[in-house]
Amino acid sequence: MCGNWEPGTSRSSGGRALAAALAWVVMGGPAAGADDAQWKAPAEERTRTNPLSPSPPALLKGRALFQRHCASCHGAKGKGDGPEARFGPKLPQDLTDSALQERITDGEAFWKITQGRRENADVVMPGFGREMPSDEDRWKVVLFFRSLKVEQAGR
Repeated sequence: MCGNWEPGTSRSSGGRALAAALAWVVMGGPAAGADDAQWKAPAEERTRTNPLSPSPPALLKGRALFQRHCASCHGAKGKGDGPEARFGPKLPQDLTDSALQERITDGEAFWKITQGRRENADVVMPGFGREMPSDEDRWKVVLFFRSLKVEQAGR
């Protein structure tokens, strides 16, 4: 995860960040426009729906996984301001952004978290299919990602 990543080393070795993953999973880049067009989930993945409901236990687990794997890049509240955000090839997006939340489907977020994103030799966002092998856990992270928009609206 990003929490173990050292500046000057490859993100693909050692720890990876779901933070970076979620950053690019759901964000598409610092300014989601043209960059989004280059990193699209396959159509069958975009149409997938989250099989889990946002129950308190599922959200709690999603939050814990986010804090462990994502917060180092995305920040504790998903704002893209984690302590390691500046070390990646691109800055993580603000996951609380309502336009981002509306643009990304649950299936696309799940696919991006699982697969990650590479640009040539750079790992823009690591995939978390190995670090988080349970589909259910990755779906819980998607639930938590969705809750970030709700928290923003309440502020």
